[in-house]
Amino acid sequence: MINYRPYIPQTLSELMDHVVPMMGDAPKFEDDTGYFSGQNIDTEFHALVEGFGKVRDKIGEDRYAAAIDIAARMKALFLEAADEDDPKTREGILLIHELIDIIDAARARRVKSKLKDDEGRVTGD
Repeated sequence: MINYRPYIPQTLSELMDHVVPMMGDAPKFEDDTGYFSGQNIDTEFHALVEGFGKVRDKIGEDRYAAAIDIAARMKALFLEAADEDDPKTREGILLIHELIDIIDAARARRVKSKLKDDEGRVTGD
């Protein structure tokens, strides 16, 4: 049995790269390519929550708390959804858009404030 360990996003841009594809993977989040056997809803949401933990200081406590709440509601909806056409899947995807808004707002604030990323550049990360 493979012990699949998802990559944990380390920056705001990596977190965005994790969140956006979730729309296409909903509601089951299982890999159908064979490259990531073991990927499932639990591993994807683990990576999501841990990723938000990695950028907590960059997004602020209020946005962090909102993101964790949204992630919990999303996962609950996707667990109840039968397939991609289920209304609960659509509702969960709307919540993904809320996460995208949180990340975008944090990145815009960092650029506007000219805060540098770990490499010393103003990128929003």
